[in-house]
Amino acid sequence: MFYTTSTFMMTASLRSVIANLQSDLARSQKEMTTGVHADLGATLGVRASRSFSLAGAKETIDALRDANKLVNARLDASQSALDSLLSDARNMRATLLAAQNDGGEKEAIIGQARQGLATLIAKLNSGDGDGFLFGGIRTDQPPVADYFASPPSANKLALDAAFSSAFGFGQTDPALSAVTPAQLESFLSGGFQDLFSDAGWRTTWSDASDQPLRSQIGPSRIIDSSVTANEPALQKLAAAYAMMGDLGADNMSRQTYAVLLTTAMKTVDEAMVLLTKTQARVGVMQSDVRNASEAMAVQSSAILLQLQDLEGVDQTAAAARVNGLMTQIETAYTLTSRISQLSLAKYL
Repeated sequence: MFYTTSTFMMTASLRSVIANLQSDLARSQKEMTTGVHADLGATLGVRASRSFSLAGAKETIDALRDANKLVNARLDASQSALDSLLSDARNMRATLLAAQNDGGEKEAIIGQARQGLATLIAKLNSGDGDGFLFGGIRTDQPPVADYFASPPSANKLALDAAFSSAFGFGQTDPALSAVTPAQLESFLSGGFQDLFSDAGWRTTWSDASDQPLRSQIGPSRIIDSSVTANEPALQKLAAAYAMMGDLGADNMSRQTYAVLLTTAMKTVDEAMVLLTKTQARVGVMQSDVRNASEAMAVQSSAILLQLQDLEGVDQTAAAARVNGLMTQIETAYTLTSRISQLSLAKYL
C-alpha cells in the first residue's frame, strides 16, 4: 500500500490547527481578563438558566441602588431647605418676642418678615436639576407664586383685595392708624386666615400637587419620597411673614400693632411645631432609603458570590493556558513557514 503526501496537505492541516488554536486563545484571553467562562451556555449547560436569573436579579438590585442615590439626594436637599426655613422661623420668633414689650423697630421687623417670605418662596421653588423639590408629582413648574413679582401675582392681589374689603383702604393708607385691635383680630381670624386655608392656599399661592413623589426603593418597597409646598407648616409660615410684612404694621396704633405681634408670634410657633414634624417625616424617608440600600448591597454581594461560583474561572490557570496556546501557535506558524519552503527541485 502506498501513501502520498504533499506540502500543500501538510500546510492546510497546520492552518486548520492554527485556526483552532487561535479560537482557543481568544476564549482563554477573555476568561483571563473577565474571570468568567467565555461561553456560559456551553460550560454550564442546564445551569446556565440559573446564571442568567441571578445576573438579572443583580442588575435589578443595582439599578434600584443607583436610583436610591438620586432619591436620597432629593431628600437631602429638601431636608436642608426645611432646616433653613426652621432657622429663619426661629430668628423671626426671637425678633417678635423681643418686640412684645416696646414694639421693637417696626421697619426692621417688617423688613425681616418680608425677607423671610421671599426666602420661603425661593426655597419652595428650588429644584435638584430634575424638577422642583416641593412640587409633588407636578415637578415641571414652580410650586409657589412669587408674592413680590411684578406685575403682582395672584397671592399678592388676593391679600390686597381681602384687606381692602375688610377696611375700605389699602395697607399703606394712613387711615390704618384708626383700625382698632378688635377689627384687626376679626380680619386676621377671618378674611386673612382664609387666604392661607387649604382652599385659599391652593387657589392663589400654590400650584403644587397634593400627591408627593413616590419611589420604589427596594424590590417590593415603594414609599413617599418628597413633601409638597402644600404642607400646613409652610402655609402657616407664609401667613406669619405676610402678616408682619404686608399688613401696614408701620401705620398701626400701638394697641393694634400689639395684636399683630402676638398673633404673628403664635402663628410662627404653630408653623415651627408643624415644620419639625415635617422634617421628622422626611427623616423617616431618608432612613427608609438608607436601610433599603444597605439591605440591597448585602443581597447584591450574595448574588455576586453565587455568580462567581457558577461562572468564575481560575484567572491564573487561564493566563497559563494563554501562554501555552501562544507558544503552540508560534510553533505552528514556524512549521508552516518551513513546510511551504520545501520543494523537490532543491533535491534534484
